[in-house]
Amino acid sequence: MPPPSKRGLCWPVDNHGKDEAFTFTKPGSKVSWLYNWSPHPTPHTKSLEFVPMQWNHVGIEALADSARSCTARALLAFNEPELPDQSNMSVDLAAREWLRCIEPLRRATGIRCGSPAISSAPHAVAWLAEFLARIRAEGSDIDFYSIHWYGTELGPFYDYIWSTHHQLGPHKPVWITEYACTNWSVENPLPREHVEAFARESAKYLDTLDWVERYAWFGPMRDTGTVGRWAAMLDEQGKVTPLGRAYMYD
Repeated sequence: MPPPSKRGLCWPVDNHGKDEAFTFTKPGSKVSWLYNWSPHPTPHTKSLEFVPMQWNHVGIEALADSARSCTARALLAFNEPELPDQSNMSVDLAAREWLRCIEPLRRATGIRCGSPAISSAPHAVAWLAEFLARIRAEGSDIDFYSIHWYGTELGPFYDYIWSTHHQLGPHKPVWITEYACTNWSVENPLPREHVEAFARESAKYLDTLDWVERYAWFGPMRDTGTVGRWAAMLDEQGKVTPLGRAYMYD
């Protein structure tokens, strides 16, 4: 049998009740997994593997129960902790909470635990390298790297994922849990054809890289905000866009 598809959904919690993730699970779809920036499963998605996320340290004591209740095989840790407008965690805080709550879960259950998911900000790799040094000094580790990227061209995207993987250590696989083609302009978005071509070509390329285990395009929602409307997998009526269909089937 062929290996499971790498393609997943980063499904916003506020989609609940408006759109359904099972839209992306029709016969022939390559979408195989989902996360929603929370430890609680998205409703009506049993055909997709759910991967819980501990977004920051708040409520982390309940993570073990949440992971067990959804029979998680993998989990994601803190979301862009190096950024003040995201989970905004110091290395000290993130390492302490990882060692206190995530490493014991990892050892007791065998759940594969991803690193804190870093942005492509210039200081992000240094933040994660320091975090890894802290937890490894205590006998802990991560099972895969989680990284994000937003930009406009394929070349810089490929350069980023290769260089980041090399800097962090090529002995661990990578999950790209957010990425998209965007120029961060609502008024002057990139042409639709450019964004759709980027999505198709990048997915095909990531499928060829043995060290990229999974990836999730941003995003499977009607409004992707400043990422730009052509990056959306759902249109204003909740129907799958041409980009969404390509992500499902191409």
